[in-house]
Amino acid sequence: MKRVDLKRILLMRITLFALVLLFCAIAVTLKQTRDRLHADIPRTGGTMKQLIETEIARATPPFVRDLHGIELTGLEGIGRLVHFCAAVTDIYSRPVVQRCFGDAEAPRWLPASLMRSVVGEEARYIGPVGKYPGIKVGELTVTPNFASVAQSVWSDIRNLLIITAGVLLLNVLVYLPVRRVLRPTDDILRGLGRMEAGDLSVRLPSFELIELQRISDVFNHLAERLENTMGEQRELARRLLEVREEERRRLARELHDELGQCLTSIQAEAAYARELAHDQLPALTPSAEAISRITAHMMEVLQLILRELRPVGLEAFGLAASLEQLIDSRNRSSHGRCLHTLTIDGDVGGLADNLNVSLYRIVQESLTNAQKHADARHIAVTLRCDGNELRLYVDDDGRSEPGSTFDGGLGVLGMRERVQALGGRLTLTLRDEGGLRVEVVVPADAGRPSPAANVQEMHA
Repeated sequence: MKRVDLKRILLMRITLFALVLLFCAIAVTLKQTRDRLHADIPRTGGTMKQLIETEIARATPPFVRDLHGIELTGLEGIGRLVHFCAAVTDIYSRPVVQRCFGDAEAPRWLPASLMRSVVGEEARYIGPVGKYPGIKVGELTVTPNFASVAQSVWSDIRNLLIITAGVLLLNVLVYLPVRRVLRPTDDILRGLGRMEAGDLSVRLPSFELIELQRISDVFNHLAERLENTMGEQRELARRLLEVREEERRRLARELHDELGQCLTSIQAEAAYARELAHDQLPALTPSAEAISRITAHMMEVLQLILRELRPVGLEAFGLAASLEQLIDSRNRSSHGRCLHTLTIDGDVGGLADNLNVSLYRIVQESLTNAQKHADARHIAVTLRCDGNELRLYVDDDGRSEPGSTFDGGLGVLGMRERVQALGGRLTLTLRDEGGLRVEVVVPADAGRPSPAANVQEMHA
């Protein structure tokens, strides 16, 4: 569907209509002039012939065919009404006298030659000039005075141009208030653009036009409802993340306190049994050693589970130290197959606990996906803080298929939930040099409960 600009279409159509109307009026004027001359010149030719014959009879004696001295003064009266040129030749076709009536200079924009081509050569009168008693003494040729006709036609065209200019001026006078009235549509488009970018606090101002004011009222009402709904959803997601992290902390604490102590006791008992079997019952030594190995392996697995459930030192040492420990751990576990790097720009201390945990989990999940699914050889983690905004980039050089949407994994879904709960945005894009970029942008004060949520929690 083609998009149109109402103001531009209105201006162009009225202008085009005025120009077409002007050209049609000029064409009608030229045609009327042509038809008039084709009718006037032959009709008045006989009258001109009689006037010339009367002048010849007065100026020359009978039986004299010499026409010298004829000045065509008898045509001056009719020449004021019909602008024409009269030429008289003698019986030998030699020119005797030629005179144009209604003489005027043709305008520069409409030369006489153009009028001649428009009117045509058919607009003329040719007739014999006689003398009593029926003697032909010459020939009369009457043609339009094209210079005078051009001046008359140009006067009409000039009036048409003035009328057209008035229509165009009216067009401008109509366009200006229409543009002023429709100018708020730019504000509406900017408001829609800001809402599309995620700014739900945008509101439209009041408008002079009633229809636009109705749009503004509806837009502001919907924006307010959407902002409240999104705020409630973010608050609910934040609370769910808090509950989830609290459950993880509790589970990690229970595993560490209960299962960890049990494994430690089993390992101690296995060591005692190994020593006792070595001294008194050597046949049980392999079993005691196997129990000790299995217990040590279970301790390692438990430590991995505890680190997954709750990052070690995140609350005590902060996000930067925990990310450095995570990167070092991944580099050790990859045994040189994948190089992990970390860059932190700005102060990331003092962030909310929910924000620290979410960023840590996002980095953790991104590293796992890049190494497990894309077989990346180099992963770069960059965290920047400019005071108002946090930006996290995780770039890898792993395999990636063009056109991927990255919407199917549970890990990506979990990252999106965390980012949405923090009021930020998550973007996954293919890099030009190969691999994937995970970009997270969140407010620096994200993760802290809103005042309204605090009030609700106090009442609860």
